[in-house]
Amino acid sequence: MREIKQELYGETSGVKEEVLKELESCYLLEVEGTSLISEELARKMAWVSELLGREVAVYINRRGKVVAVALGDHNKVVLPHFEGRRKTKRLAGVRLVHTHPGGSGMLSGVDWAALAALQFDCIAAIGVQDGKANDIYAGFCPPGREFSAEACLIKGPLRLADLEQFNLLETIEAIEKQARSAGAAQPAVIEAAERVVVVALALPPEKNGELPPEESLAELVQLVKAAGATVVGSFMQKKSRIDGTYFIGKGFAGQLSLQLQELRANVLVVDHELTGTQMRNLEQLTGVRVLDRTAVILDIFAQRAQTREGKLQVELAQLRYRLPRLMGQGGALSRLAGGIGTRGPGETKLETDRRHIRRRIKEIEEQLVEVERRRYVQRHGRKDIPAVALVGYTNAGKSTLRFRLLQSVGSQEANWELEDRGTDRLFATLDPTLRGITLPGGQEVLVADTVGFIHKLPHQFVSAFRATLEEVQEADLLLHVIDASNPRWEEQKKTVEEVLAELGVAERPRINVLNKIDLLASGASLLPLPDGNPWVSISAAQGTGLEQLLLEMANLLQQDSRQVQLFIPYPQAGVLNELYKTVQVISVNYREDAIVVDAVVSNDKIGRYQPYLDIN
Repeated sequence: MREIKQELYGETSGVKEEVLKELESCYLLEVEGTSLISEELARKMAWVSELLGREVAVYINRRGKVVAVALGDHNKVVLPHFEGRRKTKRLAGVRLVHTHPGGSGMLSGVDWAALAALQFDCIAAIGVQDGKANDIYAGFCPPGREFSAEACLIKGPLRLADLEQFNLLETIEAIEKQARSAGAAQPAVIEAAERVVVVALALPPEKNGELPPEESLAELVQLVKAAGATVVGSFMQKKSRIDGTYFIGKGFAGQLSLQLQELRANVLVVDHELTGTQMRNLEQLTGVRVLDRTAVILDIFAQRAQTREGKLQVELAQLRYRLPRLMGQGGALSRLAGGIGTRGPGETKLETDRRHIRRRIKEIEEQLVEVERRRYVQRHGRKDIPAVALVGYTNAGKSTLRFRLLQSVGSQEANWELEDRGTDRLFATLDPTLRGITLPGGQEVLVADTVGFIHKLPHQFVSAFRATLEEVQEADLLLHVIDASNPRWEEQKKTVEEVLAELGVAERPRINVLNKIDLLASGASLLPLPDGNPWVSISAAQGTGLEQLLLEMANLLQQDSRQVQLFIPYPQAGVLNELYKTVQVISVNYREDAIVVDAVVSNDKIGRYQPYLDIN
């Protein structure tokens, strides 16, 4: 049994008893208050560090007492939680001294990040070579300030015999005095936004999606920014397969934890959908909150939803995402069946949470069924008016295009559409509404904007947003808006087509609308491959190419139509108003016996006007 009873932090398993006792004896060594560290304590730390090939760290307060000792690995040490935080303009009252085995005592980026974040009095590193303390460097940073070369002070390289060259307490007091005198002129830095590091795997081509990993990672950065966070770093790891435990592999995750500290990041976002186990393991190893691509997309949805329907759909998607990721303490604590070992005081919190989520999912599904019923009634009331739905990759310009279409027909709602929806942001539209426009020839149609699609779209999306996506399923014509300025527009087009196929509307009449042609290089042109659908090039931002688009829409909606002549008796003259709204009226002649109307009527509406029909 060891006689000393002080706690050692970090990974101590497998270390011999006599070595642990040497570490514990560090608690008994006192340091003169004005000195950085005593020679005896520095030599003991260097000896253990050389013997184990691992970092050794000690906390020392201003009275010179060692208050914590920790053992790390070859390039990092886990710092125990310390309660000695002070006011904004004061330092922690504790300095951290640690070893750098087999190398220089120069402070690393992780060291500086820890110094600024935890407001230590100072942080010092002892370079260890051949079991002896080599060079020593000490860093100081004013409290409440961002780390910068100008703001921080470094002392070194120093030898053990040189530690008395400066008075530690005088240096600390001068730094605190400077921070207090700065007052309101240099307020403490308070970061409201989350600091995020994004990471992706570069898998073999057959295991990647359509987008190259670099493109997918760049898109994830934009998603994180759209969610309101600050991206402070991005990394990519080449692997032959996904690691089932840590997704990115334990070794890379360990390296990433150092980068997270150095960048002072508090969130890690992975460009893939993680399992609950992978998410938990990464959080435990890195010490920060871990999210995946799906969680970020759903968070943006939650910010964009405005109507009750939109908020219900987002909540449903989030609950379906969360349910399989609830973490408990294993199956032994779950009351899944009766019998020996399962009876007790009640359900675990895990089972309570699961039951609550399942109940809430059922409630939302019932409410959305009512939403679908109301939508069906509304569609039935306008069944004679063709519907056009805008679909496309997120940020392709669908909302701006609809604004231009409304503006072209003098809609009073055009300005509202531009202000509220025609913005350059991801997933700007989650709550689609219908607006009417008149095509060349006089036919009235309803235009619906819809939520944008994206690469690696969460599988919860289609089922949760079924009510909204019914506008796509019920549309007579689809306008597939494509960002022609994006070099990956063909892959984006394919992503949208895959979602359309999942919705069962892949064969629906469609116009491919190449948008943002004004952003193409001068003289550049696109030669899209024919896919059986017409192509129209436009610039929704500048309003060019819309005439051709409107003509193409009118022609496509009339393909299943025929020209007819209708004889409407004067007592039923109200039918003429209906015709102006539902078909293309060519001419109207008022005779003594009836109103004669030449019109183009779709085949599905012929039956409605059969009593007045005289087919040419």
